[in-house]
Amino acid sequence: MPVHVFVDETKSKGLLMAAAVCRPGDVAVHRKALRSLLLPGQERLHFNHETNARRRQILATIAEFRIFADLYSADRDTLTARRACLEAIVRDQAGTAERLVVEREESTFEHDRRTLHAACNRYKCFDLRWELMVPKLDPLLWVPDAIAWAWARGGHWRRTVAPFCQLRDP
Repeated sequence: MPVHVFVDETKSKGLLMAAAVCRPGDVAVHRKALRSLLLPGQERLHFNHETNARRRQILATIAEFRIFADLYSADRDTLTARRACLEAIVRDQAGTAERLVVEREESTFEHDRRTLHAACNRYKCFDLRWELMVPKLDPLLWVPDAIAWAWARGGHWRRTVAPFCQLRDP
């Protein structure tokens, strides 16, 4: 069954990329649920800017989704590490993903674009549609943001997301 994959990262302790996998039939429902969590004036959810109570609420909502996340980590946040993580995401989703959405970061936009193009060629994912998108345009980008933050934070936060996450090799 084809899936959609949404990717974001945290750079708090090296580089940790989360690739959240969602079935196409669940996309609209999950987007609606996430939008319902926005506070007045908020354009998007971003874990760095939420209170702990809101973080718990958001993670509880995400835990109800049938989403699974692959996590890719590197000791340092470098372009080489970023390339390895993005290539691994394409490698691991080759043949199953029909759409890959990576949070757009202006400082790495060209690098990410070239990396994704090359990885799709390398792993023969010629039908994979990929996009570099700002997070306010798709609420499902908020899921890997939350997961990556919680995993990197450790303790209770990591235990909250651990049931639907697995570490993968970049």
